[in-house]
Amino acid sequence: MLSALMLLAGCGATGTRDSVPQPEDVIERKAEKGPAKLLVRVWPREPRLSDLVEMEVRVESQPGVEIKPPAFGQAVGDFLVRDYSERPPEAGDRNTRRFHYQLEPAHAGKHLIRSVAVEFTDRRSASEAAREPAFIETDPLELTVTSELGDEAPDLAKLEPMLPPQAIPAQFAAGRVAAIAVAVVVVGAALVLVRRRKRRVIVPRPQTPEEIAHAALAALLAENLPARGLIKEFYLRLTAIVRKYIEETTGIRAPEQTTEEFLRDIRSREAFAPERSARLAEFLEAADMIKYAGQEPREGQIEEAICRAREFVDMQTKRAPELAAIGAER
Repeated sequence: MLSALMLLAGCGATGTRDSVPQPEDVIERKAEKGPAKLLVRVWPREPRLSDLVEMEVRVESQPGVEIKPPAFGQAVGDFLVRDYSERPPEAGDRNTRRFHYQLEPAHAGKHLIRSVAVEFTDRRSASEAAREPAFIETDPLELTVTSELGDEAPDLAKLEPMLPPQAIPAQFAAGRVAAIAVAVVVVGAALVLVRRRKRRVIVPRPQTPEEIAHAALAALLAENLPARGLIKEFYLRLTAIVRKYIEETTGIRAPEQTTEEFLRDIRSREAFAPERSARLAEFLEAADMIKYAGQEPREGQIEEAICRAREFVDMQTKRAPELAAIGAER
């Protein structure tokens, strides 16, 4: 359910833009433990059943303190999680992580959000004991969700009694019969048209390689694998999407080749411009270090890899006529 739309809107940006609530409409809970500070903000204070509730979890820490993204499970009580994303750090504040949720009320009445807990590890100390994971958590908070009907519930006993049958004036009888006849003709004609349309075989337009690649990228980002610690799997699937796209647009059997074989084939066929080949080589070789050499990505490297993959797909689409001309000459 916690599908992250992380970086889907563009490089370095996630989700939708932050809304700016009025201070009096926000419920806050704060906690502080060692090198970490936790702030939970929820608004609006009294939402309606038709509203989406915004929830922000902000964790501020000292440099060298590792923050693990919060896992909520039942922590949102009766609310349904409609959206989740980690927002980029604010300008000049690289030691703060922000997590944003959109919650949908399941019913009217009181909703309890239990204590929000975040795990952190202080890696500033050389002592292994001091580097054991610790938790910081806030007090629970409660919201009252109201309904459009307020406190009034429909009561069948308050309905007025049914009126007795009323006689239809004679002058309207002929008109009523004519109206019924017209309605029957219209319904019959509509049924004929519907049946004719059903007989038509609608062949859906096949997706272009670009559309397939972008859809695969969106599905991969929605799984939020890096936040779940599945970094190697994330890079395996990210590079597979790019390789598959290259195969569909150039005919090079990219998925079956090693990175070295693939890049050699690219250069020998002159499928891409030299600068594009160089950027592609940097992207694939950096990914191989993480996939096969156990290297940890540096800060911002995951976002850069996603940008590079999306940029490569878009650039190849722009060069499609040029690549077709090269293939025709050969």
